[in-house]
Amino acid sequence: MPDYSVKCPVYYGLGSIKILGERAKGFGAKKPMLICDPNLDPKTYDKAKQSLEDAGLEYVFYNKTQRDAPIEVIDECGDIANREGVDCLIGIGGGSTLDTAKATSILLEYPGPIKQYILGQPIAMDVHTPIILMPTTAGTGSECTQVAVVHRTDLNMKWSVFVKLSLAIIDPELTVSLPQYPTAYTGMDSMAHSIEGITSTNRNPLSHAAGISAIRKASRYLKRAWDDGTDIEARAQMAQAAHLGGIAFDDPMTHFGHATADGMSIQLHTPHGVGCGLALPEVCDICGPVVPDLMLEIAEAMEIPLTGKESAEQVGKMCGEKVRNMMHEMQMPSLKEQGFDRDLMEKVSDETEHSHLTSFSPIPVDREMALKIAYGVYDHYQ
Repeated sequence: MPDYSVKCPVYYGLGSIKILGERAKGFGAKKPMLICDPNLDPKTYDKAKQSLEDAGLEYVFYNKTQRDAPIEVIDECGDIANREGVDCLIGIGGGSTLDTAKATSILLEYPGPIKQYILGQPIAMDVHTPIILMPTTAGTGSECTQVAVVHRTDLNMKWSVFVKLSLAIIDPELTVSLPQYPTAYTGMDSMAHSIEGITSTNRNPLSHAAGISAIRKASRYLKRAWDDGTDIEARAQMAQAAHLGGIAFDDPMTHFGHATADGMSIQLHTPHGVGCGLALPEVCDICGPVVPDLMLEIAEAMEIPLTGKESAEQVGKMCGEKVRNMMHEMQMPSLKEQGFDRDLMEKVSDETEHSHLTSFSPIPVDREMALKIAYGVYDHYQ
C-alpha cells in the first residue's frame, strides 16, 4: 500500500453547486439520488435540484438522514435506490449524511443489510457507483475521505467501512446558514482531525502538511465564522480547513481522541464534533511529551506565543489550553453543563480502550490510560 493518496477530484469555490448536474451527467448518470440532511436550508435543496434539472436529469430525493448514519437509514436508502434504478449517489449535508451516501453505495452492488459490512475491524468495499459529496458544514472532511462511519444500532457501536469516492464539490456558500453551535463543534472536529492525523503513528508528509495548514486556518477563522455566519471569507477558510483536516487523517487515521469521542456518541449521544472537541485538549496534553517536535509545530500553527524555553510537556499543555479557550469563546458547554454524570465516563472509556483507532495512538492505551483520558475530558473542561 502507498504511504498516502488523494481520494478524489475536488471542485472548490463559491457557487460551485451549480456544476452538480453537469458533473453527475459526466459520470454517465441518468437517475441520481440526492441524499440530504433534513435540516438543510431549503435554498440548498433548490440549488441542487435546479442544477440536476438544468442537466436534463431525473432524480430521486431523500432527506431523512440522521446523526451518526444509523444502519436503518442506510438500508432504507439502499432499498429506495435499488427500487428506483438509481445510478449515482449525491450526498449533501454534514458528515453523517455524507457517510450515509458512501455506505448506501455498497447496497447498490452487494446484498443487504448493510450491517454485515460494518465490522469492528473496517473492510474496504469495491464499489463502482459514482459518489458525489457536497459538505454543508466545515468540520468532518468526509467529502474527501474513504471512510464511512456508521452506527450499528443493533450493537450500539460506531464502526467504519471504506469505499472509493468519485468527486467532491466544496461550496462555502452552503455553510453560511449553519447555526453557531454546529459551526463551533464541526470546526473543532477539523482541528481534532488535523492534530490526531499529525500525531498518528501512521502519519505521512501529506497528512502533516495538510494538517498544519488546517490548524492555522481554524485557529484564525473559526471564531470569526462563529461570530458572523455571513462572513464569507471566514466560511471559505473554514471550508478549506475542514477539507485539509480530512486529508490529514484519511490515511494516517485518528487515534484515542476520536475513540473517546465515539464513546461519548455511543454512551451520551453527543454530536461527533462535540466529543472530538472535548477530547482534543487531552490529546494535546498527553501527546506533547511523546511527539515534542510535532507538538511544537502544532503550537506554532495555533499561533501560541512561545519563548523557546518551554518543555515538551508545557508545549502540549499550552496547545490543550488553547483548544479549551477556543471552545469557551464559542460557548461550547462542558459535559457537566450538559447534565452528564461523571460516572458515565467509565463506560465512555471502554471505547477509548478497545477501538481499532487506538492502534494508531502514539502512546499505548491500556485500561488505566483509557480511564485517565475519559475522566480528563470531564474534569479538565468546565
